[in-house]
Amino acid sequence: MKNKLWGLAVLPLLSALFSASFFTGCAQNNPTVSINPTWTEKPTKITVVFTEPFVDNVDDLEDDLEEYTEKFADWYKAELKKNYDSLIHNSIDMDFKQVNIAGMSIEHDSVGTKEFNIPKPSTINMNEGYYIAISNAGFSRKEDSYAYQAYNNSNYLFGSANDSNYVKNSGNVIVDRGLWFFADYAIYNQSGERVAFGHEAFHNKFPYAMHRKHWEKCVAEFVKKSLEETPILN
Repeated sequence: MKNKLWGLAVLPLLSALFSASFFTGCAQNNPTVSINPTWTEKPTKITVVFTEPFVDNVDDLEDDLEEYTEKFADWYKAELKKNYDSLIHNSIDMDFKQVNIAGMSIEHDSVGTKEFNIPKPSTINMNEGYYIAISNAGFSRKEDSYAYQAYNNSNYLFGSANDSNYVKNSGNVIVDRGLWFFADYAIYNQSGERVAFGHEAFHNKFPYAMHRKHWEKCVAEFVKKSLEETPILN
């Protein structure tokens, strides 16, 4: 089992920087989504089709979502529904369907030099609304460490790195912890034509311990990004 409380080795001055969770996405010059500019129609019905996400460390699941250890897909479906519904505000009829790997094919496309894996439901019922396909989703807790470096120099403002009084001292070890969520997705219109696709990866940081809220925030941010700049929210 993971230790829920890590050693508090972070400098007090810097600990405030990690006091709140936040997300970081891909750089703007590395596109994460493509939306067909001719798509202007707002759907009247959407079916969200998804495969079960994987969890890199099952111990984390047991610690934070114990009651869902054996039925993680139920939690994931409920979180998807909660967040899509909160953004759409009952303006679109929504349905949610889990499929196995065989129920989702993977196509490939690119934007510039960026390659995308694009999920597509094996069965799309024509003229029955739009589909949002989500696959290759996963949760992974990561921890990176690096040394905080301080400088001790009586002539700091005017000296140079070659000055004998310019001394670099190793300080405390900074530990950067976070829960990653990543997924591929695509949106199809009622004719089965792809109108958008993307890949998103979010890093939900925490200072000392991970909790249920970090899992929830990962899904919430993904759902938000999957609908941004689409007619679905118009």
